Amino acid sequence: MTERTITDYCLSKQYAVLEYPFGPEPATFKVGGKIFTVLHAKNDVIKLTLKCDPMLADLLRQQYQSVMPGYKSTHWNRVICDGSIPDDEIFHQIDNSHGLIMKSLTKKVRERLKRESHPLYLFPDPNYQPLEIRESDEYFPNGIFIFNITRLLEHIAAHRGEYKLVAVKVADHMTLPSRIPLEKCADADFHDPVMLAEISPGRYNLIDGNHRMTKAHHDGVETLQAYMLSPKQHSLFITEQKAYDAYIAYWNGKLQNLSEHKEKSPFFDLN
Repeated sequence: MTERTITDYCLSKQYAVLEYPFGPEPATFKVGGKIFTVLHAKNDVIKLTLKCDPMLADLLRQQYQSVMPGYKSTHWNRVICDGSIPDDEIFHQIDNSHGLIMKSLTKKVRERLKRESHPLYLFPDPNYQPLEIRESDEYFPNGIFIFNITRLLEHIAAHRGEYKLVAVKVADHMTLPSRIPLEKCADADFHDPVMLAEISPGRYNLIDGNHRMTKAHHDGVETLQAYMLSPKQHSLFITEQKAYDAYIAYWNGKLQNLSEHKEKSPFFDLN
């Protein structure tokens, strides 16, 4: 039994996260903000602190010399992984500890964990900084959400491998007559990809390339190259902190509504 094996197993448990609230050591594994495993690894000795029902805890202490009471608590066991306990038994004790903590969580916390475990759930990015519009910057307004297109284009140019480039049908994005006069589209270059941002789950808006799209529609061009931007990508280029925070809440609210609808209807598919 190794530190890596235990870490991987603990993180495989539902909603589990790894934190270091006490410094570099020990590693603590939590669910819903509550600890279910504490891992001490020092001088090739691995010790685990695990939640346990008092009656079962006492039986384990009687069965294994390397299982002893946790500090000042009959509800926790200290387990020394010295090879005297089968690996399956250690995994079982971790399962049991995780299960006890899960049962102790309130309904509100469990619902929050379920929402946040969705692969599309959007967390605030600690690297976000409001990108105020410079005098020469191009921007795209979408209600209170204003995107700095110039800064976004600069970032794409420096990190092209991070962005998905696909061919999109012009007709799919020209369902309404364009308000852009055709004469203003004469210099539009089809070789420059347009940008489509996933503003809400499954819904993409054209945030850059309206002139190219209009000209392509007029000239009978069927497809254009487009960057398909995920919320994590395009939200970093919102120009105000207040709007960025509102977008995070807006996206996650839309995601929750779709998930609830999917649960109610067996015919609904978020994908």
